[in-house]
Amino acid sequence: MTIQAKLAPHSAALSMVIAWMGNRFYRTFRQSEDDPASFDAILTQRERRIGITLGLLWDGDPPAASKTIDRSEGNTAFAELLTSDLQQLGGYVVWLPPGAVIPTEEPAHSDLRILLSNGLAGLAPGDHREVRIPVILKLAKIETDGAYVSVTGGLSTEWTTISEGIEGAFHLDSRPIHRLPAEAAELDIIISRVRDRAAILNAEEVTDVKVHDYWLVTRLPDSAPDGVVVIGGPPGVDPRDGVPVRRSFRHHVNRAVEQRRLGDCELSVLILIGALAHMEDELVTSALRGMNPAAYGALDLIVLVADGAVRQVLQPRSLPWERERAPA
Repeated sequence: MTIQAKLAPHSAALSMVIAWMGNRFYRTFRQSEDDPASFDAILTQRERRIGITLGLLWDGDPPAASKTIDRSEGNTAFAELLTSDLQQLGGYVVWLPPGAVIPTEEPAHSDLRILLSNGLAGLAPGDHREVRIPVILKLAKIETDGAYVSVTGGLSTEWTTISEGIEGAFHLDSRPIHRLPAEAAELDIIISRVRDRAAILNAEEVTDVKVHDYWLVTRLPDSAPDGVVVIGGPPGVDPRDGVPVRRSFRHHVNRAVEQRRLGDCELSVLILIGALAHMEDELVTSALRGMNPAAYGALDLIVLVADGAVRQVLQPRSLPWERERAPA
């Protein structure tokens, strides 16, 4: 099936928020084809206008496919390959975990393409799925004394669980893991494999541990453009570092406030797109709490789109359809 890719991170996020707003506010929202003027986009709800500002919560270019080629071109080219592999029309997102890159070497490039294409197959609108990406960790036994495993990389938060009952001192390099599975049972399998390999190591020996990285893919609502888009931040950006997140958040808040000042709408919405392994890692809510309310007082709704989900960050004080029903 030949489909021309039309998706971009902003249009994908907007389609998710349109569906989310419809479910939350029990209203039908549509993207207007009219000139958005000062806004990035305009939604309509009957005769009402909703002004939309969209922003990426990272600075710099899109995710890198290679240090030797243009980052955005490499990412877009891979998305176009996935688009050409689609078995059914629809809009899809591959959520690139923080720190992950699209490989350019073979067979890794083709293997990833096959895994993700299979993961996208059969998704219904609004559904998501974790795709297992094979990775190899390195485990070394440093000495026989001690009872702990030092861990770098994606499993670092699980070092105490991995260390339980361990005999000896170990180091685990889990940097190939960029996103842990959402299901606890899947995480238990990874930890068990590490512990099983540790049990057979002698001092100063190193072994491979074959496990999986877990990438999320999503099918967008039916209203989204057809195609596949890869959404993720540059490899050097750490979404758990609060300083750049707060800086980027303030920038987009200021831009949204300015668009509201110049534009005409009944509801102003700021949509932020984050590069997160899991939504619970987000720092936007705490960034909002640390701001002076006067700085964002002109905005009605702020939402974060990341990890296949939409999270409300700022709740509207009132809604235009509720104000119209209020008694005089």
